[in-house]
Amino acid sequence: MAVQQGRRAVARGVLLTGSLAVLAGCGGGGGSGSIDLGSLARVSLGLTGAALTQMEAALDRVFINALSDFSATRLALVRNEAAFRANVLNAPGFGTVRPLQASRLDWVRSIDRETNGAVDGVPDVPDGLPDLTGAGVVLGMVDSPILASHEQFSTQAGKFLAGGGGVNEAGDEHGTFVASIMAGTGGAGGTAPTLGYAPEARIYAGQISYQPGAVLDYGALAGVMDGARAAGAVAMNNSWTLTTAGGQAATVANSSIAGMGAGFAGYVDALERFSQTGVVVFAQFNDDLASASLMAGLPAERPELEQGWLAVINVLANYNPTTDRIVAVQRQSAGCQEAARWCLAATGYITGADIDGNSDYVVGQGTSYAAPQVTGALGLLAQAFPTLTPAQLRNRLIATADNSFFTPEAFLQIVPGVEHGFSTEFGHGFINVRDALMPIGSSAAFTAAGTVVPMDQLRLSGGMLAGDALAAGLAGVQIGFNDQLSAGFAAPMAAYVAPVAVAAPARAARRWALDAAGTGAEALALAAPDGAEVNGLTAVDLFGAEGGLRLAALTDGGQGAAGLRVERVMALGAGEVTAGVAAMAGQEGLFGLDFGGGGAARAVSASLGWRQPMGGGLELALEAEMGRVDAAAGGLVSGLSGLGYNRAGAALARRSVLQGGDRLSVFVQMPVGAVSGTARMDVPQPMAAGAVAQAQPDFAAVDLSLVPEARQVDLGFEYYLPTSQRSDLVLGFAHQRNAGHVAGQTDQVAMMGWRLQF
Repeated sequence: MAVQQGRRAVARGVLLTGSLAVLAGCGGGGGSGSIDLGSLARVSLGLTGAALTQMEAALDRVFINALSDFSATRLALVRNEAAFRANVLNAPGFGTVRPLQASRLDWVRSIDRETNGAVDGVPDVPDGLPDLTGAGVVLGMVDSPILASHEQFSTQAGKFLAGGGGVNEAGDEHGTFVASIMAGTGGAGGTAPTLGYAPEARIYAGQISYQPGAVLDYGALAGVMDGARAAGAVAMNNSWTLTTAGGQAATVANSSIAGMGAGFAGYVDALERFSQTGVVVFAQFNDDLASASLMAGLPAERPELEQGWLAVINVLANYNPTTDRIVAVQRQSAGCQEAARWCLAATGYITGADIDGNSDYVVGQGTSYAAPQVTGALGLLAQAFPTLTPAQLRNRLIATADNSFFTPEAFLQIVPGVEHGFSTEFGHGFINVRDALMPIGSSAAFTAAGTVVPMDQLRLSGGMLAGDALAAGLAGVQIGFNDQLSAGFAAPMAAYVAPVAVAAPARAARRWALDAAGTGAEALALAAPDGAEVNGLTAVDLFGAEGGLRLAALTDGGQGAAGLRVERVMALGAGEVTAGVAAMAGQEGLFGLDFGGGGAARAVSASLGWRQPMGGGLELALEAEMGRVDAAAGGLVSGLSGLGYNRAGAALARRSVLQGGDRLSVFVQMPVGAVSGTARMDVPQPMAAGAVAQAQPDFAAVDLSLVPEARQVDLGFEYYLPTSQRSDLVLGFAHQRNAGHVAGQTDQVAMMGWRLQF
């Protein structure tokens, strides 16, 4: 395998047709060429650092498990592959460029790379789905003939579709190079120094010639466009530009459709037909001209083309893979100019296939080699989002282009609520394939009732009752949702379950500190809170009689919950029994429950307590509570039934252990937790690859138990000591088994409190 550095940095030849000329987008002339570097603009980026989090959380519907299997180790492995190592290049006068990394193609390659085993300690997680390679997608191009026998194409059967006439046994360097960047397979064994953006895409190749004296046939070009459209090509790459009758570069400023000669208008009509079902990609001039290429800027004259049009410029980018930032740029070609609204940038200093041998490569420079990166990226998006139109795929590249290295001059509204800044020089900025594959703007899921739930508002919580029951019941369940640009995604439904809430006994310490002196000496500070206390409710006595009924209002200070409690204390021998019933309601939920219905809930409960002196300073206390909750359902939850809870506790206390009036207690208690209840969810399903777009997704009914597998049990002790007539001290510790009603989870609570009465 011969890799020739800088042997031919530009494309060859000029194509003449009467007074018109076609010039390859990489410039004219042969040999090693030279690079005009211009000025260097240094910038700092303000990225949020949320890219990795989004990669882990947002799962494309085609690769439901792919992004959850993402690992930084696998990313490092990809960056060490031959194609990525060979494309860490030194651009003379500028420095290091990483074209395949600056576009974040390495991130895409690192996802779901099934290797039938662990690689350097990174386990393989096969999901039965293909990698993101452009499989099943057709990409078109108009260029000089492609050398089909080159290893970048010969390793894939049926790589080329018949009809365009752009493939032959001799091949030409320019067309071969461009095709290898757009859709090269990486060669036998993947050891070649280049890899196409969409390596498994098939190619519909139309032919033009850069040889002197060759005739440009606009009718034939129109036929190629119609043929590519019939073949289902998603995008059509064009790495060439036109000259005027006087030999000048044909720009938006000095040329027009009518002035480009016979047959040109018919060719533009064919371009417009293609742009209705695909995306036309044109390279901008290499020379730094004040006006855009006529072809790159054609929508400026024919606005109907814009929805399916992209212009591409060549920008050297110093990309830091550690910080995921473009830290310096230098434009190598003409700026976007009149094409700014539909213009993207890529680094056209890259390694591609050469024609001296079937395993030969050369480093080239120019917009000709930036454009096929954009075309190949469209191939990846087409595989990932089979229900989107090519125009929608184009919009994703525009909306996610990295424009952090310049100040936008204007903003393009892509859809209501999503806009992207662009400039005359850099257009929308540098292509970012990774971000184009992630959710853009706000995301939402359909409900079975026909409503829409924003994903940032989707939250399920079993509060202090269900423990990990919801997360366990939703394990393996995927939810399908759409982003603001209509792309479908899937994510683990369990990711939208709120963290488990723990009914920590230390919450009751506040009650002890505020109680009256006599009561405070009797109550355990680490007692598991009852149903009212769990909901932040305190009792305010309304009336009561010694040994009779007591009525108390339950209030949270006007925060949205309230209730009533009726109790009766009855003597039982030397001890006493306390029985009570309570009712509560909350507009913002009870027990931390949230099933998508706005949080409204009601609860009723019954409680029973027994306190019995046992002689010798010992005292036994038992208490229990059981209740039923009626919580509102909404969103994805269509129904709740039978939600019941209970709690229980026992304490053995001894008085005057170290001094008179103190108390040492040991206790065991089980905080409030669900003992019954189910929830029915109708979860929107991800659409399968190749599915036809539909108004609403299919739904899967999921019945969830709200009962945790294991209940929390607290084991602890507490020591109470009156330090004076107006102050007392309490020390305590509790060990929580199955903390938060999660099997095997443990926690500890320790407290020290001192109270002074005024």
